[in-house]
Amino acid sequence: WVSLWLGMELNLYGFLVMMNSSGRYVPEPSVKYFVIQSLGSIGMLSGIILSVEFFSGLGWPLMVSSVVMKTGVFPTHSWVPSVMKNSSWLCGALLLSWQKVAPLVFLSVILSDSVIWLAVVFMSLIGGVGGLNQYSVRLMSAYSSFVHTSWMFASLMFSMEMFILYFLLYSASVGALFHGCSLVEKSKASSKMSSGSIGLSLGMLSGVPPFVGFLSKLVVFAVTESLMILFCVAGSVISLKF
Repeated sequence: WVSLWLGMELNLYGFLVMMNSSGRYVPEPSVKYFVIQSLGSIGMLSGIILSVEFFSGLGWPLMVSSVVMKTGVFPTHSWVPSVMKNSSWLCGALLLSWQKVAPLVFLSVILSDSVIWLAVVFMSLIGGVGGLNQYSVRLMSAYSSFVHTSWMFASLMFSMEMFILYFLLYSASVGALFHGCSLVEKSKASSKMSSGSIGLSLGMLSGVPPFVGFLSKLVVFAVTESLMILFCVAGSVISLKF
């Protein structure tokens, strides 16, 4: 557990350096991210220490809740849109993809299936409904990531290979979308290449046929036996609105 905590801390510091050295430097998102992650790190380390002593009944829940906070999963998800709103395109793409890998895998290992499905239900509904009134690409992407997080949780319950496939496709879609938005922002005008990149990535993120994002969702849906997967489908359908 200590090695896991140390790895997440090194990743945190590297990401903070990237946030502060990006071309679009706004102190607010980096400060918010640092505070949230620091609180989560302190809670996680405290939970690890307590779990190996005589307070395992307190240490385990503290460690789990701290990782939930660091991941941005319900009920501690509200910081994600707030940080995303003023982040650079590169940092935003990493925040919604790479920064989720370790904590998501960790949570899928230690949490029971019923708790994971509860998180899947709430993340799907929050992501789908929360993005309806948003007009910023960054904020819409943040709420869309909640829906995709629920799909990633569902894929992790089946196999690691399924999760890796879904994660890679999602990361590629987010990267293409934010790269296209970055080109448009820098040139102050749309181009055929950037518009095509944005359109393609939006199609993949929405998961509609014939895009490959639809196939990844279809595979996860086909191998999942629980009816709770229907909430993931509902969240994806609602997110088509934005």
